[in-house]
Amino acid sequence: MTSDNRWARRGPALAALAAALARLAVILGDGARFDDPDNYLPLARAVASGEGLVFKGRATAYRPPLYPMVLAPWVAVEGDRPRVGLTLLHVALGAGTAALAVVAMRRLGATPRRAAVAGLIVAYDPVLAWQAKSVMTETLTAFLVALATAAAAGRRPLAAGAALGLASLGRPSTLPGASLVVLATALLGPGGPRERLRRSAVLALGVAGVLLPWGVRNRLAMGEFVFTTTHGGYTLALANNEVYYRQVLDGPAGTVWTGPEQQAWWDAVNLRMASLPEPEADRRLRDEVVDLARREPRTFARACLARLATFWSPLPAAGVYSTKARLATFLWTAPLWCALILGLARPESRSWPGLIAPALIVGLTAVHAFYWTDLRMRAPIVPAIAVVAASASLGRRRA
Repeated sequence: MTSDNRWARRGPALAALAAALARLAVILGDGARFDDPDNYLPLARAVASGEGLVFKGRATAYRPPLYPMVLAPWVAVEGDRPRVGLTLLHVALGAGTAALAVVAMRRLGATPRRAAVAGLIVAYDPVLAWQAKSVMTETLTAFLVALATAAAAGRRPLAAGAALGLASLGRPSTLPGASLVVLATALLGPGGPRERLRRSAVLALGVAGVLLPWGVRNRLAMGEFVFTTTHGGYTLALANNEVYYRQVLDGPAGTVWTGPEQQAWWDAVNLRMASLPEPEADRRLRDEVVDLARREPRTFARACLARLATFWSPLPAAGVYSTKARLATFLWTAPLWCALILGLARPESRSWPGLIAPALIVGLTAVHAFYWTDLRMRAPIVPAIAVVAASASLGRRRA
């Protein structure tokens, strides 16, 4: 058996093993505490008890529905904080994400070794691996992004669309990327206009078919069609308000927004919105940001550029992470960004099915130019980054 044949047979398993061990180390290193800052476990408990997606006795769409639904069986079996279940789930999702990156690369024509590189990027990326220790949506969404990429690489647009729809129900910030995939598929080759439109329509059908039931549920439960969440206005306002601009945008370099002023802002927002239905509060906060952007367009533009710099920074925030952690992340990320730029320059990144990874990267980047952001926000597109970066010196599949 040749070396390449061995890589071809063992690549997905080796990448999965590396990812599983990395995530297990992160989880156990944190004592398997599984902090739940966004209250997904209470939602999972409500689902497990048969109440549905309810928070404090009221139907909610404030958080995306997929992750608490995935957590619900573990909560039902293990109790309020299912540490064993969360460990198994996050390790399995991480392993699956790395294996799918290898599969996607092979389907795109990469050599087995190049495919293995993509899998190892997913396995060891510090931003993605670090999320395994928390009850948050990045680990699940990254898996679904990898699944969509592998399905597209296998010329299965319906499956790719469905995976993108699920990713949007896991983390709604991926929906603009999914929309870009649909649009780019219609405009870019291969094939003539009719073939491209058919492929794009099948993709769109997959996305819409997954989102529609959630929208109908919210129409019945809250009186309005909500296809993602009612949380968008809050995260938009969190990164675009006068307190944030004064303390972070115009403050010392590297300032992380926290402390009494942030808490006071939160309290004021919660007080003003407490009596409003979720969809109305969502719109009210969004409208406030639009008004602020109109009054202070230059400041808003500066804030957008600052958020993009944060999103793509190779260094975590100095006020949050140690010097060693920041240096290690930089040494990993700087060469990865060089490979990513080279990979994006390849013609294959601008045609089906190679376009799916760049479109998802561009889509999430655009979202976080406007919404709250930090390094953690790019974790869901690590599989897409890995596929593009590993393609920088992509070889042809050997016969």
